Amino acid sequence: MTDSNQKRGTHLLVDGSDSRCSDREQALGGTAPAPLVLMVGPDARATVLGDFSVIRVERLSEALSFLDRNTATAIVADLNLPDSSGISTLQRLLNRADVSPIIVLVGETPEDHAIALKALENGASAYLPRRAATADVLGPLVESVVVTTKNSADLQRCEARLRVAVEGAGDGLWEWDFRTKAFYCSPRCSAILGFPAQETIDSPSRWFDRVHPDDLRHLHAHLDAHLEGARGSFECEHRLLNGFADPHWILARGRAVRDLDGKVTWMSGFLMDITDRRRNEEQAIHKSLHDELTGLANRGLFIDRLERSLTIPDRDGGGDLSILFVDLDHFKRVNDLYGHAAGDRVLIEVARRLESVVRPGDTVARLGGDEFGILLANVQGAELAIHVAQRILDLVSQPISVGKNEMVVNSSIGIATSDTGYQNAASIIDDADLAMYRAKSLGRSRYQVCNPLMHERAVSRVNLETELRLAVDDHQFEMHYQPIVDLGSGRVVGVEAMVRWQHPERGMLTPAEFIDVAESSGLIVPLGWRVLEDACKQVGRWRRNIPESEELFLSVNLSLKILMARGMRVRLVETLERAGLPASALVLEFPEAVILDHGDHAQERLKTLRALGVRLAIDDFGLEHGSISQLDRKIFDMLKLDPSITERVNDVSSGDRLPPSLIGVAAQLGVEVVAEGVETGEQLEALCRLGCRLAQGFWFASPAKAEAVEDALTQPPQWWTNPRGVWKSWQQT
Repeated sequence: MTDSNQKRGTHLLVDGSDSRCSDREQALGGTAPAPLVLMVGPDARATVLGDFSVIRVERLSEALSFLDRNTATAIVADLNLPDSSGISTLQRLLNRADVSPIIVLVGETPEDHAIALKALENGASAYLPRRAATADVLGPLVESVVVTTKNSADLQRCEARLRVAVEGAGDGLWEWDFRTKAFYCSPRCSAILGFPAQETIDSPSRWFDRVHPDDLRHLHAHLDAHLEGARGSFECEHRLLNGFADPHWILARGRAVRDLDGKVTWMSGFLMDITDRRRNEEQAIHKSLHDELTGLANRGLFIDRLERSLTIPDRDGGGDLSILFVDLDHFKRVNDLYGHAAGDRVLIEVARRLESVVRPGDTVARLGGDEFGILLANVQGAELAIHVAQRILDLVSQPISVGKNEMVVNSSIGIATSDTGYQNAASIIDDADLAMYRAKSLGRSRYQVCNPLMHERAVSRVNLETELRLAVDDHQFEMHYQPIVDLGSGRVVGVEAMVRWQHPERGMLTPAEFIDVAESSGLIVPLGWRVLEDACKQVGRWRRNIPESEELFLSVNLSLKILMARGMRVRLVETLERAGLPASALVLEFPEAVILDHGDHAQERLKTLRALGVRLAIDDFGLEHGSISQLDRKIFDMLKLDPSITERVNDVSSGDRLPPSLIGVAAQLGVEVVAEGVETGEQLEALCRLGCRLAQGFWFASPAKAEAVEDALTQPPQWWTNPRGVWKSWQQT
């Protein structure tokens, strides 16, 4: 390089090749090799710095012109240039050099040293005294600065990407310097804590001050456990009182950085608003434990609370408790008459009424369908439970408005108390359920308290079920028949089949002693089919072998379980064919309560049976005072007056209009009436005057085996022969 060239301010590019080009030409339009170092200053002596090519210019303006068109890997700049000096030189290079690291050259005076330190504060990567800026020193320094800057840039880019990702996910970043006590919250973090996004949060106490008081100890425990090394990371969910109407939930996570001695120097993490997630979780938990329709506790939650109450000792706040099992009477009618939507509204209103009669801390639950349970905790004896039951009976029976309709439902309630020493929830619920059914059997719309005797009966019922199962397998049953008499001719025109259980220890048992157990256990299905098949065979033989019984019909009380069983129609047809009995000779009876509760569901099955030619009858008619509409559907051919109605026929002259009304309506609809339970001549005479054609009861004959009934079929007794000659006198009139 010649002195003349230096005077013109043009320097040669030294790149290890024979080609030569002026530095000014490179700066003004040539293609600069990469990587390269831009050296700025009148005394820039280095021409090659390690693996970097060098571009040398003398003035700041030339450097800026170069940087407008090119990118330098690094810049070495003297802060004392012909056209600029001091920190302003650095600042102008920084504004133009983007992210290129800058090494500044300064003198060795104290003033120069101060300028160097200020340059570092303002963005310079390093500084050197001018006299030390040889190629041997600059080369390694440039390489080190470039690597450091690249790593720093990569780290900044990673941090930037992380910030974007976290902020994009709605999370807030926080950083905590344990050495300087400095604390930083990102704008999103401030917003999550309930502060304005632009507000500076410079202390963790501002975070902790907004934590829900019930969660603050929990938060500090998790944080301390991590800082003390007991937990590998910090994670805690807690509530914030951040100025919103309801507490918000946040998830705080973080990890501490430790020095070589294990001391925490730094900690950073993020906050996430998880309020929606927690609400969804709480709603899911609530839904799993509560009835969707009424909002009451469901069976699972009820049993769980009951189990807990039974296991809490008295000294820990536990004590005796009572269970009320509430069942709505004939609720099925509401659904059938007004629809399920109306039924749902009734259940909701009943639920609200039940809640209104209990104390805070008691539990009201919907156990299923129209069954409700109430847990009264910390009570002794049944006094409070009885008081609550009486209130329920009064409240539930109040009219309920559903649209334009106003309906009334009643309830039956069973009560069980824990003072008898229950060990589990199932036992006390079963006894309350048992007491409820006892209340229903006594006439409904009442309560019944389970007592030791009732419990003993329940145990006996379980044993009876076991014995009944064996009896079905061992054929311990026999058929009895009770004549059905035509009051006009005195002849037996039909028989009702009745099963008897020849118990090996207890002797002969009537259906009243075991039929309920058979129904509840499902044994009624095999037993019912056995009764039906045996009775059909017997009546078929009588019709074939006894001329007087060619038109004899068979009446059998059929369980709803058999009616609704799959394949019922096919099996019934096969049973009639094997017995040689026409379908018209079979009358299937269904209790009035069953028809009222299940009529709509069973209606199609009933129509199918009627299409076969089988006749259908309503048994126990008159007890419910609500099945006249069933007669009007043209499904039933016969109704059998309940013995309690037959007993009232003697009071017709005194103004009792129910028996003549029932018989009259049936006659108008073309339905045959059979009066059950005829026991006196007075009843017989009254029935004849009311126009009832058929009757059965002890006045005529008790249920008996087939052999005894055959005599009545061939030679009917003089049913009217009695001390007062009631039948004769009626015949003569």
